[in-house]
Amino acid sequence: MESNFDEVELLLSKLLEAVTPVLSESECAEVQSFIDVGEYGLALETAVDIFVEEKKIASAGVVTLVSRLVDLMSLDSLQLLQRLPQ
Repeated sequence: MESNFDEVELLLSKLLEAVTPVLSESECAEVQSFIDVGEYGLALETAVDIFVEEKKIASAGVVTLVSRLVDLMSLDSLQLLQRLPQ
């Protein structure tokens, strides 16, 4: 059976792929660095923070991935999803 962590990792890697055209190489590397050490919540928060701070617009696919990750990781959707510029 696939663990929750495996699914979270898979969705985070899909998210990173989806944001690559929008985020700079260093921004992607920052998110990846949190994924590499298993800090999945921080990785997701950092990605959302970059979108907010840099006023980047999240595609529908990015919003869907963030939404699925928020649910899967039982995070505060108000904190993350509603801040995401779309």
